Amino acid sequence: MSSSQDRVGRVVNHKDYYLRGGDLNVLIGNHHYRIHSYFFYRESLVWRQMLDASPDGGDHGTTDSPSPFTLDDVKSEDFERFLWVIYNPQYSLYDAPVETWLSILNLAHRWSFWNIKDLAIRELEKLNIEPIEKIVAYHEYKINKVLLIPAYIAMCKREKSLSLAEGTKLGMETVLRLADARERARQQAAESGIRSPTFEDFEDAQMEDMIREVFGIAPRPTSPGRHSRNSSDAFNGFGGTANQNGFGFTPQKANGETTPGFNGFNAFNSSTNKPVDPLHVSTDATAPPPTNGSTTKTDGKKPQAPPKDEKPSPEANGASSQQAAPGATDNKAGAGGKANGTGE
Repeated sequence: MSSSQDRVGRVVNHKDYYLRGGDLNVLIGNHHYRIHSYFFYRESLVWRQMLDASPDGGDHGTTDSPSPFTLDDVKSEDFERFLWVIYNPQYSLYDAPVETWLSILNLAHRWSFWNIKDLAIRELEKLNIEPIEKIVAYHEYKINKVLLIPAYIAMCKREKSLSLAEGTKLGMETVLRLADARERARQQAAESGIRSPTFEDFEDAQMEDMIREVFGIAPRPTSPGRHSRNSSDAFNGFGGTANQNGFGFTPQKANGETTPGFNGFNAFNSSTNKPVDPLHVSTDATAPPPTNGSTTKTDGKKPQAPPKDEKPSPEANGASSQQAAPGATDNKAGAGGKANGTGE
């Protein structure tokens, strides 16, 4: 950056960013910008230091300055895109192609506009970017390599080898690491018994582990993540998450109380939504028949014991004797009795 005004052609006020009330003057090429220093002072340490400095004894670049800030190493088109983020008339709507966001990312990284840089990265992650282009840009602007894992995998699984131009863009270190990952994948396939392996034979999860190791990215966390409640395998519908064995449930909070589950916890009946005691065993089907000939209802009352003056029936103590039929004595005493009991 310099304060020189040596420019070819007539200086014109920018049609969109020569703003009323602006207190910061910037000259790029022959375009004169008048914008608000507040945003630059608040968001960027680089601009804060520039604005605090006063090389010519005044507020350099402000309305009281004899000369504006001159940015020799910035294109007017890129600065327009950058200002669009700050002065976007459609709040929170940032619809732009990859080229625009890369241009914004460039200036945000150079000037330490961290919030704008984060915005550019979020928007770039929504767009479809060629793996090589994404790797080159993210390396240049020192973006977390975790976001590059899908691009690394795509390059490793690509059948076509790298061209000289592609290798030059990526750089020697990246090319060697990609070659290392591809060789490890082939070796692992050979050890598993695949004679003519192709990169389509490898799952992305396997490739990701190799990529993380080759590029020095931290391994994936082993702790289970949060499950979606739309997953029928993860939730029982009442807040309990299924264990890996498919039987236990981890108690969760439901309506201020602990939602129980199996393996020592109470469970919920899915048809009644009421808690079920795991130690309770229903006796409706296994209770012995009443000994006094009366039927007992399972209304929670205990069956009454027979009176003391009555002897327990033979069935109660397990005896197998039959009860004599009515009139059996008469049939034995009477001679020539018929089977239907009508004797002569």
